[in-house]
Amino acid sequence: MTSGLFTTVTFKVSAETDFGDSIFVTGNAPTLGKWQTETAFKLETSAESYPVWTGTAVLQCGFALEYKYIIQKAGSVVWENGPVNRSLKTSLEMMVVNDGWFNGIRENVQTAPLTDQDIVPNPPSGAREEKPKNSDVPANNGVVIVAAVLPVKIDAKEGGGFDIEWDYRKASAKLRNPKRNFKYVGWVGLPVAEADQPALRDRLVAEFGCYPVFLDHAVAYRVLDVFCQSILSPLFHHIIELAEEGSDACWQWDHWHDYERVNKLFSDTALTPAAQGGAYAPGDSVWVLDFEMMLVPHYAVRKCPSVLIGFSFLSVFPSTEVFRVLPVRIELLCALLCSDLISFDLFEYARHFLHCCSRLLGLEHRSRRGLIGVDFNGRRVNVRCGLIGFDVTRTREMRDSQEVVQLKAQIAKKFEGKTVIVSCDKIDRLSGTSLKLTAFESLMRFSSHLWYGKLVMVQLLRRPYTIYASKELLAAQQKELEQIQALAASINEAFPGAVHIIGPYEEDSKLRFAYFGVGDLYLNTSVRTGLDWSPFEFVMCSENQMAPLCVSEFLGCSRVLSGSFSINPWNVDCVVDAVEKALQLSPIDRQQRLKRLYQFVANYDIDKWAKSILTDIWAARKDDNGTQAPGLGLGPDSRFLRLEANCVYTHLDIPEVVEKYRRSSRRVILLDYGSAYAPHSLVGNLMVDARRYGARGATPSRPDQDFIESIKSLAKDERNTVFLLSSQEKGLVQEWFPKDVWEQYWANLGVTAENGCFYRWGKATWEKLVQELDLTWMAKAHKLLRMYTDRVHGTYIQEKSCSLVWHYADCDQDWGAMQARELTDHLEDILENHEVDVIPGQCRVEVRPRSINKGVAVELLLRAIEQKKPVDFVLCVGGGVS
Repeated sequence: MTSGLFTTVTFKVSAETDFGDSIFVTGNAPTLGKWQTETAFKLETSAESYPVWTGTAVLQCGFALEYKYIIQKAGSVVWENGPVNRSLKTSLEMMVVNDGWFNGIRENVQTAPLTDQDIVPNPPSGAREEKPKNSDVPANNGVVIVAAVLPVKIDAKEGGGFDIEWDYRKASAKLRNPKRNFKYVGWVGLPVAEADQPALRDRLVAEFGCYPVFLDHAVAYRVLDVFCQSILSPLFHHIIELAEEGSDACWQWDHWHDYERVNKLFSDTALTPAAQGGAYAPGDSVWVLDFEMMLVPHYAVRKCPSVLIGFSFLSVFPSTEVFRVLPVRIELLCALLCSDLISFDLFEYARHFLHCCSRLLGLEHRSRRGLIGVDFNGRRVNVRCGLIGFDVTRTREMRDSQEVVQLKAQIAKKFEGKTVIVSCDKIDRLSGTSLKLTAFESLMRFSSHLWYGKLVMVQLLRRPYTIYASKELLAAQQKELEQIQALAASINEAFPGAVHIIGPYEEDSKLRFAYFGVGDLYLNTSVRTGLDWSPFEFVMCSENQMAPLCVSEFLGCSRVLSGSFSINPWNVDCVVDAVEKALQLSPIDRQQRLKRLYQFVANYDIDKWAKSILTDIWAARKDDNGTQAPGLGLGPDSRFLRLEANCVYTHLDIPEVVEKYRRSSRRVILLDYGSAYAPHSLVGNLMVDARRYGARGATPSRPDQDFIESIKSLAKDERNTVFLLSSQEKGLVQEWFPKDVWEQYWANLGVTAENGCFYRWGKATWEKLVQELDLTWMAKAHKLLRMYTDRVHGTYIQEKSCSLVWHYADCDQDWGAMQARELTDHLEDILENHEVDVIPGQCRVEVRPRSINKGVAVELLLRAIEQKKPVDFVLCVGGGVS
């Protein structure tokens, strides 16, 4: 034993408990209470880990430990059975003891060498170490950041070679932190000759940790400029122009296919192993930024199912009514849901995304511990909300630089004696610059006695192609610029020198900070904008003059700028009133407002935001040892089913099944029609493809000729008994399998209808599973269902011989789900004296007798067959919970 040294031991035990019970471990060590139940060491569990209880204790190294688990109930203690205690010899290692089940046998003990931080010198008697937080990101794990362009500015030199420097205009560059192992994947931003690509790549990797994607410039233009900025971006901002022939915004499938190919290329680059010169190393996370890369999570999990993926939207996300306009809405949603965590700036955007998942995919969500989870293919996809942080340190440094101070002095001299309203926007119709100029003109006309010759507006216009392949303004941007210039000229004609348009200019932080430093008011009138750091920069630059802000309520960050004036840019009078109030604030009011603004801006650093989101990504990681991920489907909406390893699911071993089939002499094959055989729309998530094509949710699928021939081939073999289990009406099943076609196979072919209520086997006539059924409840239930059908448009009643089904797949999903819950409770109340089950399902509520289900029908079938000859092969295919 090493004197004075302690180690950590994590105890794990599985136990089924009642509500209010607690699990403790006690033994001959002081930390475990010296066999006293009052001071025993308490274990913890959670909704995800139950019935496994765990706890980490600090014990002396080299100690011969004896212990038992106990369950403390209300007023009593239950000890593990047996006279022999559990035992463990501690060592100078971290130990994880998996003791299996309560009263059971130990499964294993895992050990790991201690680091200096893990050795605890002489803790006080009975000291306990806190349970390690498994959400902490390991310090040596890397993060591969995938964005449309690299966070560097690359310029080709005339004599050959390239000038490269960090480009802090881009969000991915602002995330840069020397303490973190960040690796960047993105487009280089300019065309590069194939011969120059290897040298440029090597330099980017070695000096900047950037792994470049080289795109043909025409492809980059079609994907980034046309598809992303002219189609996706306007639509995400609630501008629908997909049908405008001849414009860049018109939908073209060729652009979508280019988008697919580019996203796959980015994904392949991100997951190229480090051993092959790539970015990805085992244990790394992949962090994808913004809507240009929405398919990357899909392609990433196709290549590496265990990869940990986070996706952050830096822009807005549209409402369901707008998003559903996209022809590829399902593909995009399914691709995004391949992520482990999806982050939005505001809950408004997250709510839109969740509604899209609910209405278009039929997925449910629930909130837990600050995160919202979407259940998708056996996985929980976490959704979080949190405004992206602000680069406080770099902004302060630039604000106080000598160049900015000198430039600020020049501008102040130019506008000496005047009140300056300053604003900075991209050349974009969503920036609302025209609305701003209209409001300013109204202010000057109706308050000219106050402001004529004393008030000026400085409007900085930035070129909006930080990630564009085009070097010129797009048609829509050029049109917006001309409109702004015309409005400014008109105002200056009436009020000379009142409006100063600066630009269009390349992104220049120094120029912007200098104007912000002399501004007396910041004015923003954006129509709908997500990420915009300009208001935060103005707060940092106006620290001395305590200048107020008027910001649009449609600006993403307006919710957190509590000291600003919130305005509706569409209401000119509202804007004018807010500007006048802001300009006439008393010094005390200015100080109070700036204090609220500055406290938030100065503390909401982008590094804190990055740490927070990386922690959430790590906490959402997949358990590789505890789950399986079989693939399902092909194409952009294919997905992986995340299944617990201890569930009764394995991939079907076809050669093994065939071999056992051939060796058997008495076979039973059970096929649950609708899951064993079904079109793609019924596989995985119900409605995924049915909603794409506008199909009705409950539309039954007629068996095709291939399926019929397969059944006939099986039924011809006298050693086989094939049974088709269906929930559809008897008349419909009889239409699918008519007497004249199937008569020769009845000896070996059986069919059930309506969940086993009727069956046909050995002869062409139908028989009832239960001869005498009490159906007196149906009239009462049907009356109630009719009332709900009249209330909820798009719903209908499916009437069967012994059951009723209320379908709401074609109505508004939120309204339908709400009414379905009410209907379920209502039916249970009025039918409590009848032997029926009320079964809520996917977009449906079914009422049927308790004695009728497919399980009862299968049980009777197997009994009948076993009476004739023992069965040595049973193949059951389907998902029949019914």
